Amino acid sequence: MMTNKAYIVANEQQEREVLEKLERLGAEWHRSSKKPTDFIPTHDEYTVQLPYILLVENDQISWCDIKLLSKFDIVYDGRKEEQMSEKYVVSQEFMNVLEDGKNNLTKYNEPGYFIDWEVLQDLPTIVIAWWGDEVSNEESNNRLIAIIRWVNGEDVFEVEKTKKWVVHSKSLSNSGNYWYVLAREHNMTDWALNEDGATKFDTKEEAENWANAHQEVVQVEVD
Repeated sequence: MMTNKAYIVANEQQEREVLEKLERLGAEWHRSSKKPTDFIPTHDEYTVQLPYILLVENDQISWCDIKLLSKFDIVYDGRKEEQMSEKYVVSQEFMNVLEDGKNNLTKYNEPGYFIDWEVLQDLPTIVIAWWGDEVSNEESNNRLIAIIRWVNGEDVFEVEKTKKWVVHSKSLSNSGNYWYVLAREHNMTDWALNEDGATKFDTKEEAENWANAHQEVVQVEVD
């Protein structure tokens, strides 16, 4: 059980990562009983200003303004994480198209090429969407700066780990662990004692086909 813990999230990536962690730990949103990732505060109609606090009390999640910082036991401060690392975690697809479109950002492969508005318009769609869609003006500026730094040869992007889906029991075993589904042929299942031994499904829908009322589907990272 998690009690009275606060997580300061400084950007949307940290927000998502903390909510995914809390989901794996079995927490849910206060009053609504939604899973953590079913409600993203910065994507809601409310104006949630980053950084802000995700507060967990008795496995119930709520959020509050950073001004209330002194009242809580801070277990994670994303503002410090931002100072330690300036890398953006992006998909492999993002990096592939960025590499493919690099010729649009350089002139005869000469360093120091000036990037103007016309050049930016030639960026692949997935990069333009990442740069400007559903983020604040400040964050959009930061992402544009990251693209320019990458063109100049700086290491500013990190490829995210592959995400898969597993099925595990809703309740813990006597030893304090989940039981994980190990899929067999003809819809037969065995049990694995840890995540490593579980079957990793490519989609949530596929995993849900192997779950029953006493089990739940969760997303995990794989190497």
